Amino acid sequence: MKKIGLILGLVNSVAIAAVLGLFLYTKVLYKHPPITEASVRVKIEQAEAKSKPEDPSKRVLYPLDPITVNLDGFTGADGKPKTHFASLTLALEIRKEKDRAKVDSVKAVILDQVIQNLAKKKFEDLNQVQGRYVFKSQIIDDSNAYLKAPLVTDVYFTEFMLQ
Repeated sequence: MKKIGLILGLVNSVAIAAVLGLFLYTKVLYKHPPITEASVRVKIEQAEAKSKPEDPSKRVLYPLDPITVNLDGFTGADGKPKTHFASLTLALEIRKEKDRAKVDSVKAVILDQVIQNLAKKKFEDLNQVQGRYVFKSQIIDDSNAYLKAPLVTDVYFTEFMLQ
């Protein structure tokens, strides 16, 4: 009976040490490398090199209306509320011309989702390459989720202004 208690105490101590070690490593020691424009460009070039070249004339672009949105506000150093806004125009790349009607039928919903996501963003997020990349991914994911099919393959900003 004494041996079982000793063994359980030892196993418990090892498990606690492992959990604490994992926590220390993931929260304190390990630093995820930052996403930089150069690293994203390298990844895109590698992905394009692996995939067979696509004829650009077969791309189907679906332009959306221009959008102007107030970004998430903040309090300045002087204690006064500050606001920024974003004005952008974008186009969705869809898989096939026949999918244009499906996207057209939910255009208002897609624009609403873009506006909602944009209004939650901070100026600092969108002023960086990784922030715009995350925003593009959110547009693609939200659009495809609403369409219930992976029809939107990319998003192109034809105008992107922050102030």
